[in-house]
Amino acid sequence: MTERPYSKHICVHFQAAVDLLGKRWSPLIVQLLLKRAHRYSELVTELEVVSEGMLSQRLKELERAGVVRRRVIGEQPIRVEYHLTDKGRALGRVIGGLERWAEQWM
Repeated sequence: MTERPYSKHICVHFQAAVDLLGKRWSPLIVQLLLKRAHRYSELVTELEVVSEGMLSQRLKELERAGVVRRRVIGEQPIRVEYHLTDKGRALGRVIGGLERWAEQWM
């Protein structure tokens, strides 16, 4: 995976955060996981406009970034849940601020 070039005039950390959260559907996934852990099928149902392939891709990206953790529960049948890490839960203020802005201006 190649790194995207960043502007030398803007904080690279901010640019990396925008790259991650600016991807379509990523903020919606985080918003749902802020409420509680979800099974993959629950995310598919609640994010009904997102294809399963795109959801899977976004979950993997968020997992690689340390925002989401995938937990396999060893029952029969095996269950997989997704939940936010501490890093992911720290996005609560960001997502909440975006929600408030959207309610007022969109």
